[in-house]
Parts: sequence; structure tokens; C-alpha cells
Amino acid sequence: MFNKIFACLSIFGVLHSVIYGASHSDIDDHSHEHVFLGEYATNVLNMSPKELEDMLFWLVEQRIDHDKDMKVDIYELKHWMSHVYHHDLENEIMQAFFDCNKKKDHDITFKEYRACLARKPDTPSPTVKSENRLVARWKRADQDGDSRLSLTEFGAFYAPDELHHQHMHGLLVDEYIEDRDSDEDFHLTFQEFISQSVDEKDLNSGEDWELSLNERFDKIDENKDGILSHPEVENYLFPVLYDHDPADEEAEHIMSETDDDKDGKISHYEMMKHLRVFVGSQVLQQGKLLMRSRDEL
Repeated sequence: MFNKIFACLSIFGVLHSVIYGASHSDIDDHSHEHVFLGEYATNVLNMSPKELEDMLFWLVEQRIDHDKDMKVDIYELKHWMSHVYHHDLENEIMQAFFDCNKKKDHDITFKEYRACLARKPDTPSPTVKSENRLVARWKRADQDGDSRLSLTEFGAFYAPDELHHQHMHGLLVDEYIEDRDSDEDFHLTFQEFISQSVDEKDLNSGEDWELSLNERFDKIDENKDGILSHPEVENYLFPVLYDHDPADEEAEHIMSETDDDKDGKISHYEMMKHLRVFVGSQVLQQGKLLMRSRDEL
């Protein structure tokens, strides 16, 4: 699941979640809504339930069901979810790049990027800390050292937590440690580790909570010296991404939620029965309201 995979990554305050107000890794309680639909999600808000059903049938038939058996197996589902995830992120990066690239050339300067931020009404006022981090990420993304970012380099700057942006991961680990390292020794004790994990009110929520954090800390502390080093924190934050495509996790979540007969395939009946999984409860509600208003005309 996307929200499971990115739960630990949201702590980074990934750059574009702060700047643009949303992030591919900043997942909320509605994280699965519209995910399956990908680039077709923008078309569903004005559809009735019958139109939604027809659109999903078309999507499965034309884009997902490769063996044409009128069902979706896990391999077809993973292939589709990978397309959705990477297509959406690439579009997001390109949109941000060209929004800031007023000269319409092949790269942008930090000054151009800063001006782009200033034009966005929801951009928070910069602090010394946030500005230093922006500069550090810019420099790390600038692999050819020309102080300008190409579209590829900007992608690393914009989405530094992505698997193929491994040269950015160490910087994110630095930020994670700095946010918790109260004695500035660049290691994390248990108390430092949990300092931003929960609200103050949660500190009194019982033994189970403390036990789970102690177990997690002990698992991360590979050499059992009672503190977390930079490599240990990096292994904690990124191993899932090294081993799994988050799109695969989302596909497995959808299959587990909708494959009622456990035959490894999602039938048309199962898809319609679990329509909320594919289009989201908000879309269904809007569709019902729309159908009601049409009936009243």
C-alpha cells in the first residue's frame, strides 16, 4: 500500500509537499481514492454510478486485461499500478519544472526556482533551516555542478525519496537525524528517536505503545550499542523501497480487498461490488447526487 510504504518517508517533509501543498509521498486517510484510475481520475467527478461502471469496464478491457479473459490478475494489476504511479509522478515533476522555467530552456537556476516559490500564495515564509535545506538539496541534485538543474536533476530535487534518486537519500537521512538529535552528536538515542514520532499526549498511552517503539528501536540498532548511527537510520528508512515497488504494494492491497473468491483474479462482479476501492467513496457520493439531479430534470 502507498500509505504503508511511504509512512516513514512522510517524516522528511519532502520538498514539494511543503512548496506545492501536496506530495506523492504525503498520503492521507484517502490515499487509495482515485489511485487506480490514474490519469482518468479527473473525469469521474461528474459521472453517475452507471457511467463509472462503464468507464471501469472500458479501462479494464482496453488498458489492463492483457490476456482478454475479462478478469484482472495480480500481474496485470501490478503492471497497471506501476504505470499509474510513475506516470502521475513524472507529470507532477514536469509541471513543477516548467512552471518555474519561464525562459523555456533546458534547465533552471536556483534564483528562478526561488522566484517561482514567491509567486505561489501558499508557500510558507522561509526560515534559516528550511532555506539551508533547499540549498543543500539543490546542490546534491546538481550532479554536473553547473549550479543549474536539468529536468532529470530537478526530478531528484523534487522527489528525493524516489528509489532511483539514491544519491539524495543520505541527505534525507541527515535531515531526519537533525530533526531529532537534541545533543547534536549525529546519533539518536531512544528518547531522541521517539521525540517526533508521537504527540505529547501519546506518551501516556500505555505499555503497548512503548513496547512497540522499543522493539522498533532495537531492530534498527543493528550493533546493539544503544544508539542509532547514520547507516542504521538509512537502512530503517529505505529498505522497503529497495526491495519493493510501491505500486506493487498498492496492487496487492487492491487484490486483497476485492478478490472475494480468492482465485487470484478480480472479476467484473467483484469490481462493481467493491467500487469504492477503485474510485473512492467521495466519487460515488458525487455520482449519486448527480444522478439524482438528472432524474429530477
